[in-house]
Amino acid sequence: MKNLRIVGTRGKKRKKYLKLLGVLGVTTLAVCVLAIYAPPWNGHGGVHAGEDGVPPGITAEEVPLYFDGEISQDLNGEMPGSKDVGREENEGISEDEREISFGPIGIGPNIKTGDYIDIRLMCADGTDYIVASKKKLIDYNASTGMSVIRVRESELLTLNSAMTDRNSIKGVTLYAVRYIDPLLQSAADISYQPNEAVSDQIRERGK
Repeated sequence: MKNLRIVGTRGKKRKKYLKLLGVLGVTTLAVCVLAIYAPPWNGHGGVHAGEDGVPPGITAEEVPLYFDGEISQDLNGEMPGSKDVGREENEGISEDEREISFGPIGIGPNIKTGDYIDIRLMCADGTDYIVASKKKLIDYNASTGMSVIRVRESELLTLNSAMTDRNSIKGVTLYAVRYIDPLLQSAADISYQPNEAVSDQIRERGK
Protein backbone atom coordinates (compact mmCIF):
# COMPACT_ATOMS: atom_id res chain seq x y z
CA MET A 1 0.00 0.00 0.00
CA LYS A 2 2.84 2.39 0.77
CA ASN A 3 4.29 1.85 -2.68
CA LEU A 4 0.96 2.64 -4.35
CA ARG A 5 0.60 5.87 -2.37
CA ILE A 6 4.08 7.00 -3.35
CA VAL A 7 3.43 6.29 -7.04
CA GLY A 8 0.12 8.09 -6.89
CA THR A 9 1.71 11.17 -5.28
CA ARG A 10 4.44 11.31 -7.89
CA GLY A 11 1.84 11.07 -10.63
CA LYS A 12 -0.04 14.10 -9.29
CA LYS A 13 3.15 16.12 -9.05
CA ARG A 14 4.03 15.14 -12.60
CA LYS A 15 0.62 16.32 -13.84
CA LYS A 16 1.00 19.67 -12.05
CA TYR A 17 4.46 20.08 -13.51
CA LEU A 18 3.21 19.35 -17.04
CA LYS A 19 0.31 21.75 -16.56
CA LEU A 20 2.72 24.48 -15.43
CA LEU A 21 4.88 23.87 -18.49
CA GLY A 22 1.81 24.16 -20.68
CA VAL A 23 0.83 27.51 -19.16
CA LEU A 24 4.36 28.84 -19.57
CA GLY A 25 4.46 27.67 -23.17
CA VAL A 26 1.19 29.43 -24.03
CA THR A 27 2.38 32.63 -22.34
CA THR A 28 5.67 32.57 -24.22
CA LEU A 29 3.86 32.02 -27.50
CA ALA A 30 1.52 34.96 -26.83
CA VAL A 31 4.45 37.27 -26.08
CA CYS A 32 6.17 36.26 -29.31
CA VAL A 33 3.01 36.91 -31.35
CA LEU A 34 2.58 40.38 -29.78
CA ALA A 35 6.24 41.20 -30.44
CA ILE A 36 5.81 40.33 -34.11
CA TYR A 37 2.42 41.85 -34.91
CA ALA A 38 2.00 44.72 -32.42
CA PRO A 39 2.52 48.32 -33.77
CA PRO A 40 6.04 49.64 -33.13
CA TRP A 41 6.55 51.67 -29.99
CA ASN A 42 7.92 55.14 -30.78
CA GLY A 43 9.63 55.69 -27.47
CA HIS A 44 7.57 58.78 -26.51
CA GLY A 45 5.46 57.87 -23.50
CA GLY A 46 4.29 54.57 -25.01
CA VAL A 47 2.27 56.28 -27.77
CA HIS A 48 1.95 54.20 -30.95
CA ALA A 49 1.93 55.82 -34.36
CA GLY A 50 -1.08 55.31 -36.60
CA GLU A 51 -1.02 54.22 -40.23
CA ASP A 52 0.00 57.75 -41.29
CA GLY A 53 2.77 57.97 -38.70
CA VAL A 54 0.81 60.31 -36.42
CA PRO A 55 -0.12 59.25 -32.84
CA PRO A 56 -3.82 58.47 -32.28
CA GLY A 57 -5.98 61.42 -31.20
CA ILE A 58 -4.05 63.96 -33.29
CA THR A 59 -6.26 65.91 -35.70
CA ALA A 60 -5.35 66.85 -39.24
CA GLU A 61 -4.82 70.46 -38.12
CA GLU A 62 -2.26 69.32 -35.56
CA VAL A 63 -0.23 67.22 -37.98
CA PRO A 64 2.19 70.10 -38.84
CA LEU A 65 3.10 70.24 -35.14
CA TYR A 66 4.80 66.85 -35.41
CA PHE A 67 8.25 66.27 -36.80
CA ASP A 68 9.77 62.78 -36.72
CA GLY A 69 7.13 61.72 -34.21
CA GLU A 70 8.05 64.45 -31.71
CA ILE A 71 5.84 67.33 -30.63
CA SER A 72 7.51 70.59 -31.62
CA GLN A 73 4.95 72.85 -29.95
CA ASP A 74 6.14 74.74 -26.90
CA LEU A 75 4.24 75.22 -23.63
CA ASN A 76 2.67 78.49 -24.78
CA GLY A 77 1.14 76.89 -27.87
CA GLU A 78 3.57 78.67 -30.20
CA MET A 79 5.82 77.09 -32.75
CA PRO A 80 9.54 77.63 -32.01
CA GLY A 81 10.86 80.60 -33.94
CA SER A 82 7.36 81.86 -34.84
CA LYS A 83 8.09 85.27 -33.34
CA ASP A 84 10.44 86.42 -36.04
CA VAL A 85 11.65 89.93 -36.71
CA GLY A 86 9.07 90.57 -39.43
CA ARG A 87 6.17 89.65 -37.17
CA GLU A 88 7.43 91.91 -34.38
CA GLU A 89 7.76 94.76 -36.87
CA ASN A 90 4.16 94.43 -38.02
CA GLU A 91 2.88 94.32 -34.44
CA GLY A 92 4.90 97.45 -33.55
CA ILE A 93 3.82 99.75 -36.43
CA SER A 94 2.83 103.18 -35.15
CA GLU A 95 0.05 105.37 -36.56
CA ASP A 96 2.47 107.87 -38.11
CA GLU A 97 4.88 105.34 -39.60
CA ARG A 98 5.40 105.49 -43.34
CA GLU A 99 7.66 104.08 -46.05
CA ILE A 100 9.84 106.62 -47.81
CA SER A 101 12.29 106.52 -50.71
CA PHE A 102 15.26 108.82 -50.24
CA GLY A 103 18.87 109.29 -51.23
CA PRO A 104 21.35 109.00 -52.50
CA ILE A 105 23.47 108.08 -49.48
CA GLY A 106 26.63 106.05 -49.15
CA ILE A 107 25.81 102.34 -48.95
CA GLY A 108 28.75 99.95 -49.10
CA PRO A 109 28.86 96.58 -50.87
CA ASN A 110 28.51 94.80 -47.52
CA ILE A 111 24.94 96.12 -47.14
CA LYS A 112 22.04 94.49 -48.92
CA THR A 113 18.25 94.64 -48.92
CA GLY A 114 16.83 93.29 -45.66
CA ASP A 115 19.76 94.44 -43.51
CA TYR A 116 19.29 96.74 -40.51
CA ILE A 117 21.22 99.99 -40.72
CA ASP A 118 22.01 103.26 -38.99
CA ILE A 119 22.04 106.37 -41.16
CA ARG A 120 24.89 108.63 -40.09
CA LEU A 121 26.04 112.14 -40.96
CA MET A 122 29.78 112.88 -41.07
CA CYS A 123 31.17 116.41 -41.23
CA ALA A 124 34.40 117.64 -42.74
CA ASP A 125 35.96 118.05 -39.29
CA GLY A 126 35.45 114.34 -38.56
CA THR A 127 32.48 114.68 -36.24
CA ASP A 128 29.91 111.95 -36.83
CA TYR A 129 26.24 111.81 -35.84
CA ILE A 130 23.52 109.15 -35.90
CA VAL A 131 20.48 110.45 -37.79
CA ALA A 132 18.27 107.34 -37.95
CA SER A 133 18.78 104.21 -35.88
CA LYS A 134 18.30 100.53 -36.72
CA LYS A 135 16.17 100.85 -39.82
CA LYS A 136 15.40 97.89 -42.05
CA LEU A 137 16.58 98.49 -45.60
CA ILE A 138 13.40 97.49 -47.40
CA ASP A 139 14.80 98.21 -50.86
CA TYR A 140 17.93 99.65 -52.42
CA ASN A 141 18.60 100.62 -56.02
CA ALA A 142 22.35 100.63 -56.66
CA SER A 143 22.01 102.43 -59.99
CA THR A 144 20.12 105.42 -58.56
CA GLY A 145 21.34 105.20 -54.96
CA MET A 146 17.76 105.43 -53.68
CA SER A 147 16.79 103.52 -50.55
CA VAL A 148 13.46 102.61 -48.95
CA ILE A 149 12.96 102.51 -45.18
CA ARG A 150 10.12 103.04 -42.69
CA VAL A 151 10.17 106.15 -40.51
CA ARG A 152 7.94 107.92 -38.02
CA GLU A 153 7.06 111.60 -38.46
CA SER A 154 9.84 112.87 -36.20
CA GLU A 155 12.37 110.61 -37.93
CA LEU A 156 11.27 111.87 -41.34
CA LEU A 157 11.77 115.49 -40.30
CA THR A 158 15.18 114.67 -38.80
CA LEU A 159 16.28 112.83 -41.95
CA ASN A 160 15.12 115.71 -44.15
CA SER A 161 17.14 118.12 -42.01
CA ALA A 162 20.24 115.94 -42.33
CA MET A 163 19.84 115.77 -46.12
CA THR A 164 19.52 119.55 -46.23
CA ASP A 165 22.77 119.86 -44.28
CA ARG A 166 24.40 117.38 -46.65
CA ASN A 167 23.35 119.45 -49.67
CA SER A 168 24.18 122.86 -48.21
CA ILE A 169 27.30 122.34 -46.09
CA LYS A 170 30.56 121.48 -47.78
CA GLY A 171 32.19 118.23 -46.70
CA VAL A 172 29.04 116.72 -45.12
CA THR A 173 28.15 113.18 -46.19
CA LEU A 174 25.36 110.75 -45.34
CA TYR A 175 26.16 107.05 -45.19
CA ALA A 176 24.81 103.78 -43.76
CA VAL A 177 26.35 101.22 -41.41
CA ARG A 178 25.04 97.69 -40.99
CA TYR A 179 24.08 95.86 -37.78
CA ILE A 180 25.98 92.57 -37.58
CA ASP A 181 23.32 90.80 -35.48
CA PRO A 182 20.11 92.88 -35.22
CA LEU A 183 18.48 90.33 -32.91
CA LEU A 184 21.17 90.84 -30.27
CA GLN A 185 22.25 94.42 -30.93
CA SER A 186 20.12 97.26 -29.59
CA ALA A 187 19.32 100.38 -31.59
CA ALA A 188 21.92 103.13 -31.26
CA ASP A 189 20.98 106.45 -29.64
CA ILE A 190 20.23 109.35 -31.98
CA SER A 191 22.97 111.97 -31.71
CA TYR A 192 22.15 114.28 -34.64
CA GLN A 193 20.38 117.51 -33.69
CA PRO A 194 18.25 119.13 -36.43
CA ASN A 195 18.23 122.89 -36.85
CA GLU A 196 15.98 124.97 -34.61
CA ALA A 197 13.15 125.30 -37.14
CA VAL A 198 12.94 121.53 -37.66
CA SER A 199 13.23 120.91 -33.90
CA ASP A 200 10.28 123.25 -33.30
CA GLN A 201 8.29 121.42 -35.97
CA ILE A 202 9.08 118.03 -34.37
CA ARG A 203 7.93 119.31 -30.98
CA GLU A 204 4.76 120.80 -32.50
CA ARG A 205 3.79 117.63 -34.35
CA GLY A 206 4.64 115.47 -31.35
CA LYS A 207 1.83 117.01 -29.31
